[in-house]
Amino acid sequence: MITSIFYKEWIKTRRILLLSLVVFAALITYIFINVEQMFRINGATQVWTETILKDISVLTRIQWLPLILSVLFGVSQFVPEMSNKRLKLTLHLPMPENKIMFSMLAFGLSGLLILYAITYMAILGGLNIYYPPEIVWSMVEASLPWFLAGLAGYLFVAWICIEPVWRHRVFNTLIAAYALTFFMISAKSGAYMPFIPYLLAIIIVAHFFSFYSMYRFKDGSQ
Repeated sequence: MITSIFYKEWIKTRRILLLSLVVFAALITYIFINVEQMFRINGATQVWTETILKDISVLTRIQWLPLILSVLFGVSQFVPEMSNKRLKLTLHLPMPENKIMFSMLAFGLSGLLILYAITYMAILGGLNIYYPPEIVWSMVEASLPWFLAGLAGYLFVAWICIEPVWRHRVFNTLIAAYALTFFMISAKSGAYMPFIPYLLAIIIVAHFFSFYSMYRFKDGSQ
């Protein structure tokens, strides 16, 4: 049954997942072309010096991309479920409701994590050609909250879409927007790492919001 749910979710989201992969690949390629140009014109020593002293990261161009694509992914997965209340049919499958919702969210989070893992492998493989490991890991650490924002954004979208009452959706959207600001705060390299456990806590809490909205939907809340 879980396999069937995963297949159903794949049918709904395959286009946006493939689009996300293409967009990430295109932007990372563009970043590496710019990096190659900087090294060719200015030389490695000057580029490394400016990167360290000015705390410049070439990955800032992707700051909002994980969040934007995860929101689109969540919309593509859950808006069809709310069209003509199709979620009711899904919840009537011969399977516990909590397990159904958990499977739907697990599919979404797994898809995003695979996408992010591929992206990080490409980033690490490319940056290691041009920068020392210390600079590469500094850039990767600085980008981690942006990818965590993608996971949180997906879970918030699921919560908002499944909520059956529009005024509550507006309220939920305001809460989600406020929570996501914590993931996008600008900080110097390394300064954000002690805050990562709190971001993970937000993601864990957000995971349970969709279950609450599911119960409200099932009970026909007004």
